[in-house]
Amino acid sequence: MTKKGFTFILLLLFSLIGHTQYFQTGQDPASIKWRQVNTANFQLIYPVEFEAKAQRIASIFEKVYNYGSESLNFRPKKISVILHTHTVKSNGLVALAPRRVELYTTPRQSLYPQDWFEQLAIHEFRHVVQSDKVEQQIPLLIRLLFGQQITAVAIGMDIPWWLLEGDAVATETALSKYGRGRLPSFLMEQKAQVVEKGVYSYGKAYLGSYKDYVPNHYKLGYYLVGEARDRYGAKVWDNVFSRVGSKFDFRPVSNSLKQQTGFNIKKLYKHVFDSLRVDWVGEGKNFAGHTYNELSKPSKTFTNYKYNYYLPDGGLVTLKSSLKSIPEFIRIGKDGAEKKILTPGVIFDESVSCTGNLLTWAEQVPDPRWSHSGKSVIHILNLENGFHQKFEPEFKAFSPAISPDKEQIALVEVDYQNNYFLSVYDLRSGKPVTRFQTKSNNYFITPRWVNNKSLAIIILTDKGKRLAIADPLRKKVNYLTDESLGEIKHPVAGQENILFISSYAGEDDLYAINIKSRSVYQVYKSRFGVEYPAVSPGREEIVLSSYSSNGLSLIEIPYSPKTWKPLSQVRKGSYPLAGNLAKQEKGALDFSGYNDSTTYKSEKYSKLAHLFYFHSWAPVFFDVNTYGIQPGVSFMSQNILGTAETTLGYKWDVEEETGKFYAGFTYKGWYPVLRAELNMGKRASQYGTITKYIGQDNQVVRADTVYKRYTWNETTLELAVKVPLNLSRGKYYRLLQPEINYQLSSALTDKSTPSGFEEGAGQSLDYRLYYHQLMKQSYQDVYPNFGFIGDIFYRHSPFGGPDLGSLFSLQTINYFPGILPNHGISTYLGYQAKNTGQHSRYSDGIRYPRGWNSLDSKMMYTASVDYKFPLFYPDWNLGSIIYLKRLKASLFADYAHQEGDLYEDGEVTGSFSRAISSLGVEFTGDVHFLRFYAPIDTGFRAAYMPQLGKMHYALLFSIDFNSL
Repeated sequence: MTKKGFTFILLLLFSLIGHTQYFQTGQDPASIKWRQVNTANFQLIYPVEFEAKAQRIASIFEKVYNYGSESLNFRPKKISVILHTHTVKSNGLVALAPRRVELYTTPRQSLYPQDWFEQLAIHEFRHVVQSDKVEQQIPLLIRLLFGQQITAVAIGMDIPWWLLEGDAVATETALSKYGRGRLPSFLMEQKAQVVEKGVYSYGKAYLGSYKDYVPNHYKLGYYLVGEARDRYGAKVWDNVFSRVGSKFDFRPVSNSLKQQTGFNIKKLYKHVFDSLRVDWVGEGKNFAGHTYNELSKPSKTFTNYKYNYYLPDGGLVTLKSSLKSIPEFIRIGKDGAEKKILTPGVIFDESVSCTGNLLTWAEQVPDPRWSHSGKSVIHILNLENGFHQKFEPEFKAFSPAISPDKEQIALVEVDYQNNYFLSVYDLRSGKPVTRFQTKSNNYFITPRWVNNKSLAIIILTDKGKRLAIADPLRKKVNYLTDESLGEIKHPVAGQENILFISSYAGEDDLYAINIKSRSVYQVYKSRFGVEYPAVSPGREEIVLSSYSSNGLSLIEIPYSPKTWKPLSQVRKGSYPLAGNLAKQEKGALDFSGYNDSTTYKSEKYSKLAHLFYFHSWAPVFFDVNTYGIQPGVSFMSQNILGTAETTLGYKWDVEEETGKFYAGFTYKGWYPVLRAELNMGKRASQYGTITKYIGQDNQVVRADTVYKRYTWNETTLELAVKVPLNLSRGKYYRLLQPEINYQLSSALTDKSTPSGFEEGAGQSLDYRLYYHQLMKQSYQDVYPNFGFIGDIFYRHSPFGGPDLGSLFSLQTINYFPGILPNHGISTYLGYQAKNTGQHSRYSDGIRYPRGWNSLDSKMMYTASVDYKFPLFYPDWNLGSIIYLKRLKASLFADYAHQEGDLYEDGEVTGSFSRAISSLGVEFTGDVHFLRFYAPIDTGFRAAYMPQLGKMHYALLFSIDFNSL
């Protein structure tokens, strides 16, 4: 490996260390009181009102522990599991520094036919097994030197994301009756892409593309992990994980695979998908599809049409999105013309419906301060007159549906104890009318009104999903199907028949059930899958979203019950890979009998007693804010709840040959965020003394300057408080953050300090108000189409001591759309005014024209404009070294006007006023080096400075860790 290549790997390594030291997902409301349950292998931490469900989750995890580690041949050590019950998000994750599992307890409407906590436990526990197995392979000395963070670094540098997630999906599939490996909607994207567009290069399949839609690493990983296990045995990945971190190997996964299979990663990928392509193309030769009419316009860009509904006039309303554009509701006329209606905010899964001209949906609204809290807001838009109303249900709410008489609205609600309700609210007042909960607390999915009293609904039982008719006022359920239809979704209610999507035949196809006879029919057989059916007002047509490698397009088929195929004539689909994976495990997990009864002793979890958790350390001092590295030592603490961060250390300044102790503490558990930092130690400099040698004529014949080193003691203290407020609504992300920062710097002499050194303490106080409002971006956008950033800052020294002057600055950034789609314009305006203190002047707080060196001034205002646009999307590989996804260009022009004083020997001798400017271009690319998953934005800048008649060149480089 070349010296430059090794240097680049070190840069990635230390950047990754900085990213992993304080990985946070946010905070829960300060008012929550916490309890804990300790089992043999898990510590569950949860809000006090979640006691019953926490007991059940503890039992589930203990059951999973004995199954989920089998095929990796490793039993992990005890780990903490935090339950976030106030959030409206649905997710789970495993973090490595500090080591923990976090579960978001609210089920999503799109969950597959298995209990939410069972799904989460199997999948996330597999990640625990993976990470702990890797940790045990790392040499003990390295673990002792770096703590938990070194595991995150080893995994981030050595293991592709598709392996981590693919292995977890394969495990959830093998250990349950379902799992995503038995979901056609999960499998169809890879199949459609391979059949219609061929097998992409490995770099494109793993790292993505701006030009084409690429199935994510979960889907890629399931096929790669599952097929490798099926072909080469269950131990193939066990051996791979055993090699990671065990020795100095830059390609442990690829080298282990080469030893076991004869293929490295790239060749294994091609071998697997070339053979799958033969199978999948062969399936298409035997496919006899239905005839249909294409409704949506053909597009070269991947585009989805979701949540389709006919309007009374025969037109359609749907949610359209693409790689080029953010999701927006559109109306499609009978002539096929598309017209934008509205751009919504963050819509929950399966939470859009339309009755007549009333379109309704449920949006996620974040809590202003607490990331692990939020609420559901129900939107109702009258498409005739544009009247838009909103209301907030009492609980977390999803999948709204308005009754035919437009008097009521049905919702699926979840409270903080994970009680599941089918609720009905009065549409005019927004007040609840009734709530219905089954005796077994079954989860309700996508209710749709049959008439003004009853609803067709999908109910998740302990055996799977069932279609039913529910009467919430009478609190009764009439089941229409058993669980044999597999994954069912998207019911469309009628008086005689209910249409729905089912995975029964191995793809997501359209089915119907007669309400009276309960006979089931296949209505439409798809090639890759269909979604979101709707029936026209006259019940003459059915519209569907049909999947292909270019997305979900709209097709229309006739509503013709006479042509429907009885279920008895439909061949039930199978999932051979899932079945083979299951044979390699101990068997499917049986969670029957795991109810909410208390099993484990619970006790209070004290936030104060668990304020510190030192999880990582290093034999160097690492600045997590700047990624700077100095000789020394550092210790990092973050508590399990993510409310307190602490750094302690000692750093050695190589140039000054002095050392400082450092302590930093941030507390995020209250509404204001509090921060304190202390630096204390020696500083060093030097002064010169001149020795003159006098000749016989009393003239100086020689003068020598001798420099003497001296030191002094310096202590700096910084105290800060800020209140970050997330005010996001609709299509805009909004953040308002006021902040106050106090700084104290004290200098004291020691024996070596010269007599002219001035002791004392300097103080300053900062005030800052930051706000941004940024429109959501599409995948191909280089800037938000519209946005604003404002930043006001003031610093002064009001408490006596040395006068350090003052600084006021104001900055604004505005974003606008460019001439063509995905082009963007950014404008910047800045103003600052500085007053000189007795001893110093603060550094600049606003931008400088690119290419120019700064010059101290009393007043400055600046302006700049950038026009940024994508050039092309090459999806180009240079072996495993470089994968280039996108090339961008930016044309810019900067201007600044400055006024200030001229100095000579510390005295003001005059003033100056000048205007400076630059204009130029930046060429950058979105690149992945060495198949590192976080993209790097790198390139160069060329700036011309007219006042100097010179060019200035600079290299540009940044890493996007948000993509990890």
